[in-house]
Parts: sequence; structure tokens; C-alpha cells
Amino acid sequence: MTEERRAPGSDHQRDRIEDSIRRGLAAYRDGDLAAAASALDEVLPGLEAEMPELWERLGNAYFETADYERAIDVLERVVSAGRATAGTWERLAACARELERPSDELRYREAAVDDRPADPALWRDLGVARRRAGRLREAVTALREAARLDAEDASGAGIELGRTLRELGDREAAGAAYRQALARRPDRSDLWSDLASLYSEMGRFAESDQAVREAIRLKPANASAWHTIATNTLKQGQRDTAQRAYQRMKELNPDFADEILSWVANTSGLPRDTVGEPLLAAAAGAAEKRRGRLLAFRHHRS
Repeated sequence: MTEERRAPGSDHQRDRIEDSIRRGLAAYRDGDLAAAASALDEVLPGLEAEMPELWERLGNAYFETADYERAIDVLERVVSAGRATAGTWERLAACARELERPSDELRYREAAVDDRPADPALWRDLGVARRRAGRLREAVTALREAARLDAEDASGAGIELGRTLRELGDREAAGAAYRQALARRPDRSDLWSDLASLYSEMGRFAESDQAVREAIRLKPANASAWHTIATNTLKQGQRDTAQRAYQRMKELNPDFADEILSWVANTSGLPRDTVGEPLLAAAAGAAEKRRGRLLAFRHHRS
């Protein structure tokens, strides 16, 4: 979300600048240096006033071309000029994230929230950034504020709150967050899938099966939901069903399946090519404790 904050009459100001530049160039071509200098004297004050907006546009262009260092340098000039908006701070935060500078990203996202405190999407982004930085309890605070501001959960704060509480180990609170978000957005397959995965971790298989069926009904290609089916059926001794579900997940998202397979091999201590049942380790207690974090990580990247 970007926004422009223009001074009243700035269009008229631009017209005057362009007119002065044209007159100055014409005078220079005619050899009338005094007239050219006079025209430039008229241009410079107005051009200086317009520079923050030009820097903003240039910074956005650098961002679009993945030149994040230059984007930050230029957008910081907008900040120094006192013309930064929430959109400026958002773009700076995005640059910092691309450059893997979590402390800078947090600083920028906090400034964006300060500039537009009623925007739930900004609170959500701040919460997610805090979670990535390991500041989980502060992340929960930001995500709860996002959920409070967003009655329809259009920002997706509910699922992020559930994932953060899950990472904190508070499964009951995570379940409550998912259910609250689903009351607002029952059409979200990823919410149903997350809730199903959580119930699976808690051994509540009947509720997990119900949630995962809804996730797949809404989105048959939900790879994480198929992973939960594989886990649930494996834990209940239905190995053939588990293997079929895993194969379906692999068809839908080979990268996710490959990561699961590598993780299982590493967790079990077995060579990768000897892991005949890729989800066996997911049923083991030690692996199960890490599974929620892996799924939350994959959800966040997707």
C-alpha cells in the first residue's frame, strides 16, 4: 500500500517548474545567459519542494528492480525531509527484509504503524516481522491488535496469531485464535488446514479429520491438508492411506514433500534413500514437537 501526500496546489507548482525550465533552456539556446539564470532561480525553490515525491518514486523504482540498497538510501531522504508516509515505511521495511536486516525491518514497520495506527494490515505485518525475529510475545500483542481492528479478518491476522501462539507452545490459545478467525472467514482453506494440523498434534483426530475435510473441500490442492491426512492415518495405523495421502501431497507440492522427506531423514538419523515411510518420524514424539514450526514456516513462505 503506497500513498502520495502532495501539498495543496502542487500540480500548479509543477506547471510553473516546467514552464521555467522550458524558458531557461530556450534562453540558453539563444545565448541569453542572464535570462537562463533568472529562469533557473525560479525553478530551484519549487524543485526542492517537489524532491521528496521524486525521491519516493525513484526509491519505488529501485525496489521494483531489486536494488534494495539504493532504494533504502533514496527513501531515507524522504524520511529526512519529513514527508514519509506509511507507504514509505512499508517499502523501506520490504527492502530491509530482502536484505535480511530484521532490526531495520522492525524499526520501519513500527514507524508505519505509528503513521497509520488504525490499519490492521500494518499491525499484522509488524506481528509477523516480530515473530521472524523471535520476539513471539510482542508478535502476539501486534497480531491481537490487528485482529481487534479487523472484524472480517481481511488482513489474515487470525491465522498469523494462531501460528505464533502455536510456536509459543500455547496450543489451546492457538486453537481459540484459529476458531475465532474461522468464525469470520469460514471460506479460508488455510485456516482449516492449520486447525486440523494443530488438532493432530494434540491427538484430537476426530476434530482434525473434520477440519481437514473442510480444508480440502474448499481447496482440493491444499498440500498441507493432505500432509495432515497422512499424519493422522499413519498415527492410527492406516499406513496405506497415509502413503496415498503423502503421494497426493507430493504431486501438489514437490518442494514441500521433498523438505518433509529430508527433515524426516535427518530427524530419524536414517539415510534419505532408506526412509521407506516418509511420515514415520512425524508420528514420533521428538519429531512431532518440531512439525508445527516447520508447517508454520512453510505456510509463511507460501
